This record gives sequence, C-alpha cells and structure tokens, in this order.
Amino acid sequence: MKGFLHSQDGSYAFPLGPKVTTVGRENCDISINSPQVDNQHALIEYDDEQRCFILKDLNSTTGTYVHDCRVQNAAVRLSHGDFLRFGFNGLPLEFRIDQQQQETTMPSIYQRQSSSNSLQLITQTIPSRRTTNGIINHQQQIDVRQNPGFSLRGRPSSAGNKRTPAIIMNTSSHGSNGVRDSHVRSNAWTINNTSNPGRSVINGSFSGELEVPCQDNNEITNRVDQLEKEVKGRDAEIRELNDRLRSLEPLSSTFTNEVHTLRSELEKVKREKQAASGLISSLQRELHSKESDLVKLTREIEGLKTDSRDKDLRLQSLQAKLNLLRDRGRAEEDRYTKEKELVNLRNKIKLAEQQINELNESVNRLKSQLQDTEKQLLRLNQNEQNLKQEYEQTREQLAEIQRNETILKADLALHLSIKNF
Repeated sequence: MKGFLHSQDGSYAFPLGPKVTTVGRENCDISINSPQVDNQHALIEYDDEQRCFILKDLNSTTGTYVHDCRVQNAAVRLSHGDFLRFGFNGLPLEFRIDQQQQETTMPSIYQRQSSSNSLQLITQTIPSRRTTNGIINHQQQIDVRQNPGFSLRGRPSSAGNKRTPAIIMNTSSHGSNGVRDSHVRSNAWTINNTSNPGRSVINGSFSGELEVPCQDNNEITNRVDQLEKEVKGRDAEIRELNDRLRSLEPLSSTFTNEVHTLRSELEKVKREKQAASGLISSLQRELHSKESDLVKLTREIEGLKTDSRDKDLRLQSLQAKLNLLRDRGRAEEDRYTKEKELVNLRNKIKLAEQQINELNESVNRLKSQLQDTEKQLLRLNQNEQNLKQEYEQTREQLAEIQRNETILKADLALHLSIKNF
C-alpha cells in the first residue's frame, strides 16, 4: 500500500514514506514554502495494524485542514480522496492510495554456490500452536547460541496485517553472537522486553541480514537435522504446555485483560517510537545531505579561488606589459595634461581666494551685527533691571497702603464702637 499527495490539477504528486513522512516549511520530507506552514508542521504515519495512514498535527500555529475541518495537536485517520491543506488557505492536496498485490513468501533456503564465496542464508519460521479459545499463543523459542549460522527475515511492511508468529530469543545469546552492526537502523527489528525476565520479543521488519561465516553444506545439513529434532521435542513440550494452559483458562481472564492493556500501551509506545525514529532518520538524512553539500561547496570555492589567483597573476603580467608599452607614448601626453591641470589649479586657486575674500567680508558684517545685537541686549537687560526696581518700589508702596488701610479700618471700628456706647 502506497500513499500519494496529488495536487488539485493532478500535475504533480508527492509519494509518502513507508512509515513516517514529515511535512513542514524546512528540513522535512515534503517542504511547503509558505509563511502559514511551521518548520515542523505535521507528519503522516502508516499504521500496520489498522492498515491506514494517520495524519498527526504537531501543534502547529495555523493547524491542518482535512475537508475544511481544522485539526490541531491531534491525529486523524485518512481515507482515499481526502483533501488536505497545511496551514490557513494552504494549497489543497488530494490523498490517494495505490493498492498493490500482497504476496506471502514461503521460507526459502539459499544454497551457496561452489564458484563464489557468497554466504549461505537459511530463513525459517516456526508456526505457533493456539489453544481452543484462541486467546493465548505459545511461541516457539529458538536459542541463537546453538544456531549461529541462521539469519532471520521479517515480513515486509507491504504484506499487510498478516504476520508470522513472533520469534522469542534468549537474551543471553547476545554475548556469544555479537551482532556486527553497532548502530540500530530505522528498518531493523526492535526488541521489547516481555513479562518473563531473560526473554526478548523481536518485532518489526528486518531488512538486513546477519553475517554468516563460511561453512560447508554438510555442517548446514547437520544443523538442519538438529533443528528438526529440536522442533519435534519442542512440539511435545508445546502440547504439554497447552494442556496446562487449558487447566489454567479460568484464571487467565484477568491476566489476558492485563496483557491486552499492556499490548495497547506497547503499541502506543511503538507508534511514538516509530514517529520519533522517522523524524530522527529524516533529520540525519538532511544533515548528511547538508554536509555533502558543504563539502561540495568548499571544493568548488577552493577551485574558484585557485582559478581567480591564476587569472590575477595573468592579469598582472598583462598589465605590466601594457604599462611598459604605454609609458613611452604617454610621457608627452602626461606633460600636456599636467600643464593643463596646473592652469586649471591656478584658476581654481584664484576663484578660491575671491571666495575667501567674500567670506571674510561677510564674516566682518556678521561680527558688526553681533556687536549691535550685544549692545541691544545690554540695553534690554538694563531696562529689565530698572523695571524690576520700579516693580519692587511699587510693591513696597502697595504694602504700605495696605497697612494704612488696616490701621484706618481699625480706627473706624474703634470710633464706631465708641459711638455705639
């Protein structure tokens, strides 16, 4: 199943990644150069269980629109024919699904040819037995320490929801096997611890292959026989365990509920991890591409610098030759031009002297005007002082008049009081 984002006129289409596709303005799988789109706007994730694409908005400022319905900091399940817009008034994109035929491949054995030194790879899946109620699955266990010559291949992501039973590996085998790759790839198997200590469940799709040492066909056939014997013995053990599980079915209801809740939590964690791993892988790709671009640019700049240096040296040599040839013919021209320049300079000096004289006259005029204004200011200051003195005198006179009025009023009041008596 492949997803595409088609333009409204159908002129171009953006293919979606198998797991996670980031959408944003910069450093994303699908870059949209618009101010309404954030740097990390949204991501489109493929859910293997639901077999559908899920759109997640990364808490963008303007939101993501599905059929004119705004989605912000939330997830929406996409279907064929949905119209998406990233940001307000963004470019409408139609979501389309390209269904492909899903094929389930049987386990195969690749024999080593005698002419080449290629490795022999054996892929084997062991079916699991189910109880009658179909709730509890017993998974076949293979000890990797006993079979170092086998490699495990997972079902590809395009094969749908049908999965082979998970293979449980003993965690103590990591010390003896020593997986060669030190870093975890984005499409590698992810190991999640189960409830039993000392066991790890391998989930996901593994595209790489474990390196197998060169062995002879006889050793491989012996190991295959050993595996068949072990499978027969394990089948008997599985039957015994199934009988025990049937006896424990009444008590397993609560345990199954807990297992379902734990599985749902694990699925959520897996989805978040896949989204984060997709973002990290896209960022790593962008960093690698930028580093390669920087290396290319530095090389180009160094080449341009060397070319410019060579050209500068050539130009300098040519200029020296031209100067030698021109110096002979320009000697007289230089003299003539210098004489003209001297005449022009003398004329300019005369004009400058005239301008200086005019400026001196204007300066003298301004000085006389300044002196006149200073005299006027002195007169004004004297007048102000005289006015201040007169103002103070009149103020004193007013104060005396007010005193006399108060005295007269007091005298009148006394006379009136005396007359009344």
